[in-house]
Amino acid sequence: MPGTNHHIDTSFIHELPLNMRPAAEDLLKHHPLKELLLMRKHGMNELLRRSYPFINEFDWILIINSVLLTKISYFDVNSHFNPRQLDKLLEIAQDALDLPDSSPKNLYKYSEYRYPVFANVIKNIIILRQQKLKSA
Repeated sequence: MPGTNHHIDTSFIHELPLNMRPAAEDLLKHHPLKELLLMRKHGMNELLRRSYPFINEFDWILIINSVLLTKISYFDVNSHFNPRQLDKLLEIAQDALDLPDSSPKNLYKYSEYRYPVFANVIKNIIILRQQKLKSA
């Protein structure tokens, strides 16, 4: 998780319409990555639906994807991550961005200028993944 000098990319949440941001901030603060993945797969729980009745299923997916991308930028990727965990972070990011060609290289290129903080996290994941695969 982030240290004191870690940058978090909140631009994904800031791109949401204003009326969807409180729900995104709620998910960001109170729901771990695994729970968000389950929500994306199975839908929102009743409490969240009642808390934000104006948000439809399509908008919930947009919100969850934005929060997932923000959460990925939380991670201070280091040598304690194994290749499977690194691959999972890349997979989550690729799914959330719904890129046509979902290679890690294209994920980085897509985000490099639009989301530089996030792109740096992706770059670190790719580099660490390559290092771990070489040493295996």
